[in-house]
Amino acid sequence: MNVQIDFMGVIADITGTKKLALDFDAAPTLSGLLDELETRYGDEFTTRMYRNASTPRRLQTGMRIFINGTAVDDRALEASLPEPSAPGASASILVYFLPACCGG
Repeated sequence: MNVQIDFMGVIADITGTKKLALDFDAAPTLSGLLDELETRYGDEFTTRMYRNASTPRRLQTGMRIFINGTAVDDRALEASLPEPSAPGASASILVYFLPACCGG
């Protein structure tokens, strides 16, 4: 599965990029995707994403995450990212990380 990620605002500053593509053998959970990004981008990324370090983790109240155009919240952390809806369709999904202070 290919995951296309757009970073905006301060998150793009932290990552040093506005776009990233990651490949996974199977659909990761949102939490699994964030774990991969934490490994790549470190503690500053983590503190911008999460309110707490211990489980259950909660997303920052000012962080907006959109998956294929739909806003998600803490309830989506353990859900798998969506698979393609039709056989032969692209497995790519688009995830936006948008700090609320960036507007829209």
